Formats: sequence, C-alpha cells, structure tokens
Amino acid sequence: MAGIFEQLNNKQREAVQATEGYVRVIAGAGSGKTRTLTSRYVYLVEELGVSPGKIMSVTFTNKAAGEMKSRIRRMLGDVDTGFISTFHGFCLQVLKEDIHRLNYPQSFSIMDEADQKSLLEEIYHELGLSLRDYTFRDMLKVIDVFKAPYGYVGQVTEPDEQKAVKYFSSFTRDMKDRILGKYVQKQRRNFMLDFDDIINYTLYLFTRYGDVLQKWQQRLQYIQVDEFQDVDAKQAQLVYMLSGGYGNLFVVGDPDQTIYSWRGADVHIILDFDKEFPQAKTIYLNTNYRSTPQILDVSNDLISKNTARLKNVLCAVREDGAKVYYKHTKSTIGEAAYVARTIRFLMESGVKPYQIAVLYRAHYVSRSLEEAFVKEDIPYSLFNGVEFYNRKEIKDVLCYLRMPLAFDDISFLRTINTPRREIGRTRLNFLNEYAENNNVKLYDALKDNLSHEKIKSTKARRYVEVIERYAAWIYTKKVDIKVNSLLQ
Repeated sequence: MAGIFEQLNNKQREAVQATEGYVRVIAGAGSGKTRTLTSRYVYLVEELGVSPGKIMSVTFTNKAAGEMKSRIRRMLGDVDTGFISTFHGFCLQVLKEDIHRLNYPQSFSIMDEADQKSLLEEIYHELGLSLRDYTFRDMLKVIDVFKAPYGYVGQVTEPDEQKAVKYFSSFTRDMKDRILGKYVQKQRRNFMLDFDDIINYTLYLFTRYGDVLQKWQQRLQYIQVDEFQDVDAKQAQLVYMLSGGYGNLFVVGDPDQTIYSWRGADVHIILDFDKEFPQAKTIYLNTNYRSTPQILDVSNDLISKNTARLKNVLCAVREDGAKVYYKHTKSTIGEAAYVARTIRFLMESGVKPYQIAVLYRAHYVSRSLEEAFVKEDIPYSLFNGVEFYNRKEIKDVLCYLRMPLAFDDISFLRTINTPRREIGRTRLNFLNEYAENNNVKLYDALKDNLSHEKIKSTKARRYVEVIERYAAWIYTKKVDIKVNSLLQ
C-alpha cells in the first residue's frame, strides 16, 4: 500500500482513504481522477479486505471500464474485478439474474439502433408507410419521449395476455402512436429490450420488488461512480437506491466538464449532492498534471464565468509551454480555411505533417476541413469509419448467433435471406400476417408453414434445419466453433 500512496498527492490520498459514507470528489481536468479511483479500489481490497464482488465501479464508456480493469489487474494481479462497467452494463447483470420476475426469459435480446430501425421498417410496411411519412429519426425521438418515465414497463410485461393486448391496442391517438404501439408490442413478443429499456426495467424491478433491491444492496458494499457530472436523473436514482444498504457512495466528477445535457445529463445532480446527502464530504482535486500553465490560465479564466459550478482553480505541475492562440471565425468554412493556412505555414517552417493533429467536435466539420486541405494541397489522414459491430458482415454473424438463443424477429429478418432463400416481400407478408394473428414470432410462423404452398418451394426448410442444429449446440459448443461452422 505504501507504493500506491507514493504515487498520490495529499488530496488524492484523502480521497482514497475516504471509504465510508457519502463522498463527492470534484476532480478538475488532468487531476488524476482515474488513478485515484483505481487506487481507492485497490485500497478497499488490499487494506480493508473487501471482496471485489462487493464493489461497484461505474464508468461512462466500455473503453473506460476496460482501462480501469486493466489498471487494477496490474496492481492486484489477474483477479475477478467484480462490477466494473457502464450503467447499462451493470443493469444487464441485474436483468440476467432477475428479469424472470417480469416474466421475461434470461435469453432476452438487446436491440441497437440498427435493430430499432429494422423493426420500424417492418412496421412501416405493415401500415403502408414510408420514410416520406415519418423518418426513423422522428420515430426514435417519439420512442425516447415515451420511455422517459419507466412506468410503461409494468404494462409491457403484464403477464395477463388479454390485458397486454388491450394495452397495445390503446395506441390509437394518431399514426405515430400506432407505430409506437406496434413497436412495444413486437418488443414484448420477441423479448427484446432497447437502450432505454435496460435502465428502465432495472429501476422498475427495484421499485416493484423490494427483495430484488435488497439483494443487490446487500451485495454491493461500496459504490463509486466516475464522470458524475454527466449522469441523468434515472442513473442517479439507480445508485442512490443501491447505496441505501450500506450507505457508501463515492462520486467523482467535474461540473466544469459536463457535455451531455443534450441526452439528459443534469449538472445539478453533482452540484446538489450535498443537499441530497447533507452528511456528504467534498474533496477537491485541483493539481493538473496534463497541461501547461498557459493552457490552464486560459481555461481557468474562461470557466470562471460559469454560474452553475463549484469553484475549483486548477494549478499546473508542468513547466511553461507555448502560448495559446485563439481565432474566432464567422463560419465553419472560414474556420477550416484558417486551419489549413496555419498548417501550410507550419509545414513551410519545417514542421512535418505527421506532427500536426486537428481535433473537431462533430463529424460534419470534417467535410469543410477536407475541402480546405485539398485546396491547400495538404496531405492528411482521416481517423474515422464504420464501427466494427455496425459492419454488415459482423451484424449478420451476430444475428445468426442470436437466432438459436432468442429466435427474435430482427435476427430472423436479417438472416432469412443471408444467403438468398427466396423469402421475398410477398412471403414475408404472409408470415407476418400469420405471426400477428397467432401471436407468435416470425420464426415460429415459418416453422408452422414449411409445407404451405407459399413456402415449400423455397429454401426455408434448410434454414430451419440450420437454426435448429445450432440451437441444440447453444450450451455445448464454444462460440468460436459455432461461428466457424456458421461461416462455412
């Protein structure tokens, strides 16, 4: 433990040793908050003898969670790191254990945005609509608004089928409402959750079933949350509920760095933490290890103008560096032209192109920059592209793997004609009508109609044989064996 403390300053040590009760750490940019969080985790395990399984560490991205796990394992060895994950990752762990209380199987599926659009496309076809009527973006916003409160979960998971059907048939206010009703009904039929559902179903479980909440409260003795300035009301409610068992909640964040208000983040949650928990202790980390004094002077002066903040002036450790230059332009095009001219000047002064980086906040800015670079004859590389799991071939394989587990409509629609099996729109309409009338999934509709005139001449029977074979393997074969076999 002495080795850990040698790497920390006095305020970081104070935060690491603040293990009990409610603690708020205001960690300025570059102040070593990740080191503080990981050191506190190690301190709990090594010094206090806490089992990793009783510690919950929440970060905002899978990458940050992976980095934290890697650092902890370098310090503790190859150990089980317990619950180090995003909010959604933790909620998935809860649902895998307890979603059966909501009459859902453990084999429920998770929808990404591409899956949502695929489901909406099917609904549009059923209702005779097109993207000219409503864009997917419009409908996804409607779905988001509908799922802002989580009371709908009880109605969607209603065990009485007649009550559930009555609920879904009540979506009749307008066409958007009809689309929404079909969307949630198909979700129920296929036991599929979208991004909003993951936290909503967990909160509903905790509020409806006290024994489930109590189980998780007893399991998690220490809870720590990173980037607390970017949590929304439901995420805050989640950790507040979980901390109700032992009363140990450690939150780290910086109100000056909140950037996600557009997706529901509320900076007042961290600002008012001491109002929610009057006994809370606040620790300030203000030693910056990342930036030069020139950069911090500009940052401190700018951010001091904010009104909704906790005063935390950052102090530099690094030596003096280059001056900070600021240029305000009237348009994105003008900004790009200025950047290109500056780079041209630097290159003519002997700076190599690979020594220069241009950072931009939004993807749309790249077009203006690229056009300006081409005009100035500046070589460049754009670090951007389709995310791995959103590539068509990867989505296809994942849906094939999901089919024998969940048999859901989205995976079915993606795999039934990959490769081509002559199940075109007319035959899909037939299957969809059968599924609607009999309240079954599309895969079940296909199996029930393999000998039907519309289906028997296709390659559907071979498809069913493949899926059924892999379903028999689901718990007996390793994933890599199944993937290799599928690709053959």
